Amino acid sequence: MVGNPQATHNTMGRNGLRVLIAHHRWWFPTAVSGADIANHEIACKLMERGLAVRVQGITPPDLNRRTEQLDYYAEGVPVCLVRSKFIQKLRADIEEHKPNVVLTSCPEPNCGSDDITRMVETFARFDLPVVLYVHDIEGTLPLFEAVKDQLAQVVTNSHFMAKKIGEIWHRDCEVIYPVPNWAPIDARSSDGPFITFFNPAPHKGLGIAHTLVTSRFKDRPFLFVEGFFDPEAHGISLIRSGNLVHARRSPDVASIYVMTRCVIIPSQWEEPFGRVALEAMFNKIPVIASKTGGLLESVGEGGVLIEDFSDIDPWANAIERVDIPDERRRLIEAGRCHVRKFSLEKEVDKLVQILSRVAA
Repeated sequence: MVGNPQATHNTMGRNGLRVLIAHHRWWFPTAVSGADIANHEIACKLMERGLAVRVQGITPPDLNRRTEQLDYYAEGVPVCLVRSKFIQKLRADIEEHKPNVVLTSCPEPNCGSDDITRMVETFARFDLPVVLYVHDIEGTLPLFEAVKDQLAQVVTNSHFMAKKIGEIWHRDCEVIYPVPNWAPIDARSSDGPFITFFNPAPHKGLGIAHTLVTSRFKDRPFLFVEGFFDPEAHGISLIRSGNLVHARRSPDVASIYVMTRCVIIPSQWEEPFGRVALEAMFNKIPVIASKTGGLLESVGEGGVLIEDFSDIDPWANAIERVDIPDERRRLIEAGRCHVRKFSLEKEVDKLVQILSRVAA
């Protein structure tokens, strides 16, 4: 992350599109949730397609309070994050760089509907069409409710989500799968020791994982990888056990997967998609997941889907099956076949078509 993004990228993209990615949230690598990484990878691919891309957001909460503005490049993407003058900076950037379409996405947790309304009304003053990429319904739709009719297009991360949004907002929704960029992921087959669980939060299945660690598999090593949600900051005590290792969330997912024997996704809510399932399958790691929400699309026939996902027994049985050599080989091959259905290049091509259409 070096240089001054405002010094370059002032010209029109090679294909004629100038895209402002603006949302009331921080940006990679100051945040590394699945949605944040997906947004960043899409931005990189848009630039590869010849689009002129700029990102504007807000500074992350853990940044030095004296830092009012942070300008940097995130793997070539010019980013500007501001603390208290988001709308003022937004207007200045629009006037200077003259984008012809806006892509916005999930806001930060403390954002209010008034913040979203001011942002979208700012776009309207400049007659800019807005495309909203919905990663989760609960954190996004209520905040955009008052301005939903001002959105030129809504896209989301699974057909499950598209149906849900259609039921709530009564409008068509395009699907852009948040497919991981394979390049930074280590594609070696992993026979690491750990049963890995990402984002140890209650709705993600912390209760199931707790029982597996402390009761069912006391002699098996588990790895809990911290997500954007910090359970202990919300008064939820994480497990402290001799067979459990806690790891910080990092963009370097390859270092996690090389240590992983299988990935469990015991979600107790309707998961919007489940990007981690594709990452694991690409790394030839068996996936065991709840049969709910978008996991039916991300896992599909490439892993084990647990129908009675609130019951501990099916989880324990599935983990034991993964240790059977023939079953493990079958799951790895099923996962490899499944991920061939997904392509970040194709998803970005679809997004470029959408952005071009609404900007015309």
